[in-house]
Amino acid sequence: MRKLFITGSSGCVGHYLLDILLTQPQTEIHLLLRPSSRLKFDISQYQNVVIHHGNMDAIEELASVIAEMDYIIHIFTDWSDSEYATLLNVTKTQALFAMANPDRIKRIIYFSTASILGPGNKPIWQAEKYGPGYVRSKYQGHNELPKNPNYHKVVTVFPTLVFGGDKTHPYSHMSSGILPNLNYLKWIRFFYLDARFHFLHSKDIASVVVHLLDIPNPAKEYVLGNPVMTGKDAIRRLCKFFKIPVYFQLKIPVKAVLWLADRFRIVIGPWERYCLENPFFEYTVVNPSSFGKPTAFPTLESLLEDIVTNEQSNRTT
Repeated sequence: MRKLFITGSSGCVGHYLLDILLTQPQTEIHLLLRPSSRLKFDISQYQNVVIHHGNMDAIEELASVIAEMDYIIHIFTDWSDSEYATLLNVTKTQALFAMANPDRIKRIIYFSTASILGPGNKPIWQAEKYGPGYVRSKYQGHNELPKNPNYHKVVTVFPTLVFGGDKTHPYSHMSSGILPNLNYLKWIRFFYLDARFHFLHSKDIASVVVHLLDIPNPAKEYVLGNPVMTGKDAIRRLCKFFKIPVYFQLKIPVKAVLWLADRFRIVIGPWERYCLENPFFEYTVVNPSSFGKPTAFPTLESLLEDIVTNEQSNRTT
């Protein structure tokens, strides 16, 4: 039986990942769960799951456990804008990977973020200079990886905009924010920023990650996303889905946004300003279809349908 250690399993992506892995009885799954973490299903019914209650800041306490692992999937991330993010996302992450037995560990899947990338899927120095603590720490963590003794076993994935969530899966920030902010479409529909971006549902992220565990000779890095979408097209398709008419769309220059923010005393931080001035988050991406597997949510419309269906289901229960 192979042994797999997972951090961050109580989050959105983690739940979808467990959906797949719990159907594999030949895998002994070890979960690092903070004492306050909650899984949205009864884990006790699975005989091949071992729970380790603890925190990443004390990961060394599990050194003997980690040394017995064949695989590690490290999803956990500290999102704070503080030095604590650096401790967990850099120092403790590197410690976790180094604890693996080099003679046993077969693969480590490490979750970074596409926020630190620019053209050609290359890290941008602006992420470290302007980014909040979370972004800075992910940039620094990426830079530290080659120094790790188990670096040759690490495969890094960079999610783009992450969707997903329902009754049995925690909602991502993106999915939870669509319906509560729907009223803004009445105003936004007439304007757009010249921007490009990618997105991917957590179910599809999980599908790719499970595939990457075992394929021979994987690439060192993968950016996860569906094909690129423009800001203008996204607004138009959102409006069409929710039956909000769009009579025209005017492009708003970034300078105008910054001027309005200054006029109304809206504080725009250095990272937000950089993103506004460089809004083309376009990468070479992969998704399940890249590996000959079905992509569950390949379009914006399929994501919206999922969000609306889940909301209606929640209201009836």
